Parts: sequence; C-alpha cells; structure tokens
Amino acid sequence: MKNSLIFCFLVTIQFSLADEISYLRYYANEKDFIANVPMKATNRRGYDHLTAYFNDRNLPVKLEYYISNGSLKKREIMEYNSNKVLIQKGEVNSKSEFLKLVVYSNNEPWSVEFQKSNYNDKEKIDFVDQRSTFIIPRGKQVTQIIFETIDGMKYGKIELDYDYLGYLSEERWRALPSGDIIRRFNYKFDLMSNVTQIWEFGKSSELISEVALDMVPADQLYRTPPPRTGNVLDEYDIIRKEIKEKKIISPNTSFIPSTKFDQLVLKSGQYFEVDFVGTNTNGIQFKLLDNNGLLTIPFDNVRSLTSRMGNVIYPEAIEFRKSY
Repeated sequence: MKNSLIFCFLVTIQFSLADEISYLRYYANEKDFIANVPMKATNRRGYDHLTAYFNDRNLPVKLEYYISNGSLKKREIMEYNSNKVLIQKGEVNSKSEFLKLVVYSNNEPWSVEFQKSNYNDKEKIDFVDQRSTFIIPRGKQVTQIIFETIDGMKYGKIELDYDYLGYLSEERWRALPSGDIIRRFNYKFDLMSNVTQIWEFGKSSELISEVALDMVPADQLYRTPPPRTGNVLDEYDIIRKEIKEKKIISPNTSFIPSTKFDQLVLKSGQYFEVDFVGTNTNGIQFKLLDNNGLLTIPFDNVRSLTSRMGNVIYPEAIEFRKSY
C-alpha cells in the first residue's frame, strides 16, 4: 500500500527534539561516550569522533557520528520519559526521515500482538523491557519489525513486501530463531475497480480469513492503527467501520493468490525456491519448501537471491534486507 499502513502507524510514534539543546560534547568513540569521557574540541579534527547534544536534564538527545574527514556518517535522536528512562531511539537521514527506530516498551502494540500469536501463558519468556526495532531502509516504507528481549534474544520479526507501485503485498510474522512463519497476510489492490482484498493464513498455510472492501483510501484502510488483533482477521470490525464511514463491502468473489517464494541461484548453477529468513556473519539463512530446518549458506556460494516480489536481495541490495 502506498506509504504503507505500517508507516502511517509509525508516524504516530515518531518523536522530535522537543527539549532544547543546552550544550554539546565530543567523544572519540561510543565506549568513551558511554563512560562519559569527553575529548577537547580541538582534538577531534582529523579523527573519527561523535558529537553528543544534551538537554537541560543532562540527557543526550542527539548523537552525530563523523569520520576523520569531517563527513557525517550517522545521526541518532533519543527520547526519554519523565523518569529519565530512554523510551525511543532513532537513526535519521538528512531529511529527518527515520531509517531505523527502536521502541523500548512492554506495551508496544506490534510486540504485544506477536507475543499473543506465538506464546502461551505457560511459556517462561520474560518480555519485560523488550524492544521493537522498525527498519525503514529508504526512509519511506517499513520492511521489518524485529522483537528482542532485554538480554538480546531476538524472538520474532515481521517482514513486509511491497509491489513495484509501492503497495503492501505480503506481511509475514516469523518466529525466531527457528524462522517459522506463524501468521501471513496477503494484500491485493485493484486500481481499476478500487477494491482491496486481504487474506490471512495460519502456521500451516491454511486460509483463516478473507475480506474484500470497496472504495478504501490507501491510507485509511484501518481506522485504528495496525497490527491486526486476535487470532483471526476481524472482518466484523472492518465491516462495522466501513459502514459507519458510508463505504460498502464488495460483492466480488475473492481470489486467493498463489504463494510465491524467494529464488536462490548458486554459483554452481543450481536453482532453489526458498523462504529467505535473514543474514548473519556466516551467510544467508533460509528454509527449503520440503524441509522445516533453518539452513545457512555462505555468501561466496551464492550467485543471486531474488525476493518473491522480484527485488534483488543479494548481492546488490543485501543492505536493504539485512538482519539487525
């Protein structure tokens, strides 16, 4: 979907530097910044360094990373609650658009819904002070939402694919570290008839729910922010909201789209249909269609990896789908 429903939701949690900057300090590296060992301003020239901007509560609200020639490498902004606890940190580009946003919260909606979908009350996993990381490679569309516990264990992520027009086409909820898909949503937008169709699939790829809507503005498909709640897509809630807004439910018969997979080509010439999971230092992680195990292949053995939407994942565009 144009600019994506998820990005519309993300706008509601974005923040700005409301606190005025009171002073700044220079540090040789992140280690010195954490230890609060600043350097003299004159010593930074010709060296990699970072500049930290502090508010009147002596909290760093902006970090700028510079390389030795003075060029800006990365800019981060932070926000705190009334108790001086960090609640959000984001990396922004030159247009102040988020490239990465980390939300530190037990109540972040996407993480709460993911936990409900994949865990029961008997499973002993501590989600206190968990974090949700939103990845927005070009500052426009969220491509991944990664969930992580306070001790650094990544327990799940949501992957989002877009078609060539920028419309959301598929949403996959994936458990980690197994890489298993626990929920999947397919979207189809018919520009000619102005019809939006949505399908939800379960852990075994079984169809759970489907709905078709007429006259749905791209940025108003949901009157409340995502994510979807409950175990199934709530058709009644959508229908009720659309009737209230004087829209109508489409009488068109739904068509369930066929499942497409990522295309992996090895340097040996072998070709595989795979489910791409992510990357690590050892190579590309994926699952074969007839194998439930998570596999890893070294980068040196791969000629190309193309997503189910036709986007190059490897080698040229790996930075836009890398795992965090």
